[in-house]
Amino acid sequence: MRDRFTFSIQVGAGPRSREFRIGRTGLVLTVGMLAFFFVLGTHFIYDYRENFSKTRELQSLRHRVSEQNLTLYNLYAKFESLETEVERIRTLDARARSLIHINEELAPGGKKGRPGEGIGGAETPEPTAADRLDTLLDLRYDRLKESLLVEGKNLEVLCEKLDARRTYLESLPSLWPARGLVASGFGVRLSPFTDTKVFHRGLDIVATKESPARAAAGGRVVRSGFESLYGNLVVIDHGNGYRTVYAHLAEKAVAEGDTVQRGDVIGKVGETGRTTGPHLHYEVHVNGLPVNPIRFLN
Repeated sequence: MRDRFTFSIQVGAGPRSREFRIGRTGLVLTVGMLAFFFVLGTHFIYDYRENFSKTRELQSLRHRVSEQNLTLYNLYAKFESLETEVERIRTLDARARSLIHINEELAPGGKKGRPGEGIGGAETPEPTAADRLDTLLDLRYDRLKESLLVEGKNLEVLCEKLDARRTYLESLPSLWPARGLVASGFGVRLSPFTDTKVFHRGLDIVATKESPARAAAGGRVVRSGFESLYGNLVVIDHGNGYRTVYAHLAEKAVAEGDTVQRGDVIGKVGETGRTTGPHLHYEVHVNGLPVNPIRFLN
């Protein structure tokens, strides 16, 4: 006789109850099914948790990739701006060279093969990684770095040449030393004292007495004194072989050893020494020889 199991379930608050009878086999099957569904549910919950965790990790990775793409894009934009600045520097370099007539050309980066020349050698296809943005940025960075180094050296050389050019231009006596009319020019003339032909080594600029006499260029005062023929005079050394002489001054405003700038007052127009009236006698010497000052005056 098979064993049977009886289960009593009370329904409601009354004394009525329901009884269920189940055999041993049915009980085993029921317990087995419950165990199966329990294991299945547990496995489902475990998979759900794993999938949820992986989903969150995937979202985090996507967020990081998005941030990295944004960073790469910002770097790319910066490189674009840097390239623009390099081009601007190159343009300024070219303009500066044209202004000072420097026709030097930058050494080419490489030589191209001419028609008829043999071309050969192993070739390696460009890797697909070169198309990636980060590799492209590395390549552009190297090119920009090389360009900046080359342009930096070129600008250093150009600055040295511009400094030398500026120093040379500053030494040129190009400013009129006094405001007035030229009464006697450079060259042979009749002496107002002997009525014979003599060589006049400068310009006689008729100006109002006591009006300022100015340095035609910056330099150092190498003489400030008096001579019988020139009267009160000032001599300025401008460098590069240039010197200027200012004579017949009513008074001197500088002393030997002083440094003056272009346009500084070095004295006042007068009529000291041998002269027929108030004027400024002005000379320009190049490497010790007098030359016509008109060549330099603006």
